[in-house]
Formats: sequence, C-alpha cells, structure tokens
Amino acid sequence: MLSAERTIKSYVLHKYGLHISAECPRYEQQSGRWIADIKSDYPIYLHDDRNPESILLHFIPIRHIGKVSFDERLTPIAEESTPRENCIKNVNSLLKCYYDRTERIVVQASANAFVQIPEFRHFFTPIDQILSSLLEEDSVNIDDLLQHRSSKSQAKIKQYLKLLESMNIITANDTSIKTSQMFWLLYDSYFDISKKFDEENFRKAIISELLRVKYTALTQVFEISRLQPSIHIDSCIYRPAIEAEDVICLSTKSISTYYTLAYGKINEYTLVNHLRRLHSVGAIGRDGEFWCGKSELLTKMIELKNDMPQLSPPFIH
Repeated sequence: MLSAERTIKSYVLHKYGLHISAECPRYEQQSGRWIADIKSDYPIYLHDDRNPESILLHFIPIRHIGKVSFDERLTPIAEESTPRENCIKNVNSLLKCYYDRTERIVVQASANAFVQIPEFRHFFTPIDQILSSLLEEDSVNIDDLLQHRSSKSQAKIKQYLKLLESMNIITANDTSIKTSQMFWLLYDSYFDISKKFDEENFRKAIISELLRVKYTALTQVFEISRLQPSIHIDSCIYRPAIEAEDVICLSTKSISTYYTLAYGKINEYTLVNHLRRLHSVGAIGRDGEFWCGKSELLTKMIELKNDMPQLSPPFIH
C-alpha cells in the first residue's frame, strides 16, 4: 500500500503540477484498479497594509477536482483519468464559486448599509411604488399599477411582484395584490403608537431584506450590473478579512489589485468614489489612508461562512 500511495502521489505531483495532489489511493478488487481522487489546496496570501512585513498564507481546500486510475502494476491509465486541463477548469470553477459566496455573505451582512447608497434606492424605485400603493389601499389592482407604463417598465413591475410574493411580502392573484405576513412583520417594527410611522426606514427594511434573501435572483434576472461595483469592492475588502477572521486594512492600490484579479480593471477615481460612498453609509471603516472592514459586520460574515456548506465545484471529468 505504501508503495502504491508513494507512486500515485508522485505521479500526480509531476503530471499535474504545483498545488495539485492526490488523496490516499484505494484498490478496487473487482476492476483491478488503483483509484485516487485529485485535490488542490489553493494558496492565498493575506496581508494588512498597515503592517506589510506580516503576510499570512492560507489555503482554500478544493476536493474532488478529478481522479487518476492505475492498473495492478501501478501503470497509469490515461483514458480513465481526468486530464490536467479539466482539473484546472474545476479549480477555476471553485474559485468563481468562492468569489460568489463571498459576495452573498457580504450582501447578507451589509444589506442595511447598501440600501442607503443612492444608486441602490434608485434601482428599487419600482418596489417603492408597489409599497406606496399598498400603504394607501388594502388591495391594489394590477392593471392600475401597470397603467401608462412602457412595456419594459411593466415587465419589471411584474418581475418585482413575483419576487415580493416569493418572500411573503405580498399575495397576488390574476388581478390584484394584497399585503402578506412579512409586510406586516416589518411594518410593526417601524410603527410606534406614540410616534409617527417611520415609512422611510420601513421601505429600506424591505429592500434590505430583498437584497439579503434574493441577491442571486437579482443578479440573474434583473439588470443589477450598475449596483455590483459597490458589492464587488466591498467583497475585495472583506474577503481576506473573512479568511483571516480578523479586520484587515488595505490601501486603494491593494483593493484595485484584488478587484482586477476577481472582476477586471477599474478606474482609480471610480474606485475611490465607491470606497467613499461605502464608508459614508457605514459598510467599511477607514484608518488614515487605509480602508478596513467593520468588526461588527465581519463577525456576522464569519458566522455566515461557518454556517455554509463546504464549496464543491461542478465536476468536469
């Protein structure tokens, strides 16, 4: 067994390259094959720009990116083994999942801050209009809601109605909509009999909940691309902090580098504009020239990460 393990692991190391290795092989009696799963411990370097001398090396464990097969004589069987290029595709697929998951974590923890950014509120204007109609009337006729709108605007309203219904904020039939349980739960949170109803924060709460729960749907169905730079930049700040499980501060240059690696190039002044807006709504902090995660938000993000299952990329054999 020791000879088989040494032979197979050595083969994978030389055939597949750095950061790719083999799990312990198993012998399948029926087929007379030695089989080993291929894995990767993908390295990421974490640093805080306030202390550039200190660099932490973390690994993202990526399992089941392929397999290798050997006969009884420990001769590799190429046609039964995953090609190196497919293993690399699986690693890249996992890294995309990793970036996407970080975004979902960041959005869930920071949604209350994001909805204070003007672009976010403008994007969700149709939601505001739907909420206004339901605050005025117990039941709203859908045809009246769609009246005098362009076909594109009508289609967007219908999509938002489906989204709100899926969150139990409204109930809908073919002709009308009404408020539902989540609407009133949030309403009660912002109603105080001794004070007036806090309608602005009620609206923000619903949009925040929409971002938290339906971010993936928003990116897939709606034209959310103009909102994503803020989320992407926020993710670049929090991603290393989530891995280190500690607040990390970065220079604008470092954030630009992280952004380019994950999403493509960004204009320096556009980046600074987004950073200042994120700071103004409390999504990130600042230490002199450096931009930092907020400890209370990072704590939420770490909890969310620990509650999520281990990432597993689509397998390409």
